[in-house]
Amino acid sequence: MDSFISVKDMLNTMMMRGQDRELIPFSLTFVTADLKKDTGGKKITYDEAVFVGGPSKRDKARNPNHFANMTRNIRHKNSDRITTIHPHLVIKFNGMLLTQ
Repeated sequence: MDSFISVKDMLNTMMMRGQDRELIPFSLTFVTADLKKDTGGKKITYDEAVFVGGPSKRDKARNPNHFANMTRNIRHKNSDRITTIHPHLVIKFNGMLLTQ
């Protein structure tokens, strides 16, 4: 029997920090989607990802407006590459299925 987690609880868990004030890594599987390019549908799994918060230091002029677009930035723990995800396209988070 699978366990379930809500999108709200997933987002709160993504931003949790340990006693050392470092972000706590999590695992997730999500589906890609790009409506502008009409591409996507690939499943991607990150075994250890961390939440990336705040604006990018390189491009302060561009505001991604994560709240309105319902997006979040994450990166693999061992990489500097930032990936933007849509929480509603996440299938599994820390081994639990998402409920909408």
